[in-house]
Formats: sequence, C-alpha cells, structure tokens
Amino acid sequence: MLGKCLCGDIEFSVDIQTDPFKIYQCHCSLCKKQSGSSANSATIIEATHFKWIKSDNIKTWQKETGFSSHFCTNCGCPVPNAFASKYYWIPVGLLEFDNKSVAIEVVANFCLSTKSNWHSVNITSKNFDALPKLKNILELLS
Repeated sequence: MLGKCLCGDIEFSVDIQTDPFKIYQCHCSLCKKQSGSSANSATIIEATHFKWIKSDNIKTWQKETGFSSHFCTNCGCPVPNAFASKYYWIPVGLLEFDNKSVAIEVVANFCLSTKSNWHSVNITSKNFDALPKLKNILELLS
C-alpha cells in the first residue's frame, strides 16, 4: 500500500501483514497537537515491511523528553519515522486505500485520561488510560 504527504514530496510503501489492518488511536496531548485533531490514528510496522520512495524533504523536531515529530518540510504533514532500530510509526491518514474493501480495525485507544470530551471511542477496542508498553502495543497490532 502506498502513502504520501499532502504535497507528494514524501512517498513510501508498506506491506500490510494483518487482515483486518490494525491501527490505534492515541489521545495524549502530544499526539493531539501533532495531528491537529482529537487523536492520532497510527500503526507500527516492522522496518522490513516499510520502504521509502521519496524522503528528501523530511525535517525532525525533538523535545527534551525524546518525543519527536517528523514532517514534510514543504507541506508540514506528519510522516513515518523509524524507532527502536526495527520499527516504523505510520500515521494512517497518509495511506492511500485504493481498494475500498480493505478492512480497518481500531484495536486500541491510548491515553484516555486526556481524551477530548467530544471524541467517541470504540468500546470493542482495548482502552487504556495511559500509554501501554511497546511490547503490549505490538501484540495488539499483530
């Protein structure tokens, strides 16, 4: 599946390994600010299932805490980023779901203690008041 930013300067492909395609939504204050919305919809995949097509215009901003934001220098769109040496974080809004029959499942909601009061969550998802450990997140997405 292909993904790209608003202006097309950043392009990538991902090999989806699950059916349905599993994503999560994070409701922490950092993710809300990064996405400009009430939650950040994303997934995490192994680096072996990710490939950059165009990535020359990526800029990174990092907080002292280690949180980083990677974005297109032209349009400002958040873009995938590598972490922990073998994974990529993917903002799913960048993916082009050409095949409308791709099933997508929100498997978890994180940081519900800071959820915006207007945002409804799926009650069938695993719901966490805080951010779970990476191991738990990866298990939910597999």
